[in-house]
Amino acid sequence: MRRFASLLWTLALAAALACPARAAVSAEIIRAFVYEETLYTYMRLENTDQPITRAEAKIGPQSFPASTRLETVRQAGSPVTWLLLVDNSTSMPDFREEAEAFAESLSASGGENTRLILATFGDAFAVVNGDVPPDDLKGAVAAIPMDERITRLHTAINQALDYFEGLPRERNELRCMVILSDAVQYDPSGGVPYEELLERVSGSGVMLHSVGLGNDQASLESMGRLAEASGGLHQVLGEVSPGDAGTALAEFGETFFVTGFDLAGCSAPIGETAVSVTMAAGSELVGRAETVVDLPELEGVSGEAPAPSQTLPPSSESQSGAASGGAADPESFEEDDPTWVFPAAASVAVLAVLAVVVLVLRRRQAAPAEDVLPAPETVRGVYMRLVVLEGALASGPEELELTEPLFIGSDPGCTIVLRAGDGEERHARVFLTGGAVYLEDLQTPGGTMVNGTRLDLPRVLRSGDSVTIGGLTFQLKF
Repeated sequence: MRRFASLLWTLALAAALACPARAAVSAEIIRAFVYEETLYTYMRLENTDQPITRAEAKIGPQSFPASTRLETVRQAGSPVTWLLLVDNSTSMPDFREEAEAFAESLSASGGENTRLILATFGDAFAVVNGDVPPDDLKGAVAAIPMDERITRLHTAINQALDYFEGLPRERNELRCMVILSDAVQYDPSGGVPYEELLERVSGSGVMLHSVGLGNDQASLESMGRLAEASGGLHQVLGEVSPGDAGTALAEFGETFFVTGFDLAGCSAPIGETAVSVTMAAGSELVGRAETVVDLPELEGVSGEAPAPSQTLPPSSESQSGAASGGAADPESFEEDDPTWVFPAAASVAVLAVLAVVVLVLRRRQAAPAEDVLPAPETVRGVYMRLVVLEGALASGPEELELTEPLFIGSDPGCTIVLRAGDGEERHARVFLTGGAVYLEDLQTPGGTMVNGTRLDLPRVLRSGDSVTIGGLTFQLKF
């Protein structure tokens, strides 16, 4: 039975190692811009179980390797600027408390690299304060006189974009504008046509979000389409609380992945240019996204091709499941290279044969009664964030880096320490093997549950899986 269980485990490991070859990262470029000869991209990534070790931007026939790590906005410490555009027309006083609560939540949810700008609109767009201290935002919104009889919504959004886009940019700053309004427009002069505004927000370097008030569904949906065209978030207070809406907005921006590409030597013409970004895990292409960038005149253009693609620079402080992992092939990768497309079925078959051979060799060296478990590998660490869903810990860091195996248990020497009664002294361990994160229950009476299923053998742990030990349920996000 032990031999059979070990064989099953080895075959399962082989299949798990082959799965990344089949999986594709879903990538969407939300924002892209050039600042001081560096192309910055903000991307929404899904299926990032594989560590992305390389990225390239392709402009015409030229390729440019990533010059910074692929990290979330939060991990990279990227500056984020919020322009809160508040409707101050006569239809808004009934919503003042909700507006204040939302402003308080947004300011409290922003990190230390957040800048807040407060502006209003009615008859005209006006900046109230270009740099509001977070603790003062709620009071500043409370002081807005909501007495304008004209509501030039579309014109004000257009003017706010002019203002925002005219501000000096700070490095890879993410710019977000939030419209807080009941979305009802009254503009006797006609104002900016809706379709024209829709086209502008979809191509602007500013991400538009909307927070709706009231129950004019047609107007709220119209404002929501502007946010959606910009890749932003549309919420309606009443369907969501003001506090939750502010928190959701702050977290929405922090989940984007940002990286930079040095455009030294770029010979593409000035103006709107198509850009394709490809991502690799080791020697395997795992994702691609495309966009259009307004390319400015670049200084020192030599016409020479840039250096070949390299592995993403290592980082000991901030890594994610999409920006960490084993070493990558230093040679540049090509999108049409047939070696990238390795059939998944063949991968499983080859790995299964190799796994069986390894198992036989290990059996010859090990005592007959020992179970064969994969030995943890020494690889570059994986950045993780611990999120407790139910119960509480005795102690444990909210953020950690997985390099050596980490143990979960009631022993104070464990990395994640359980409360007395929740588990054994050494209850479970998390470790790296083959570039994947594994969770193993250490043969405990109470067991370890993952997504409601009890562990019998070590299994691959995915970012966000629900792990339950005793009265504690938590997630490891990486």
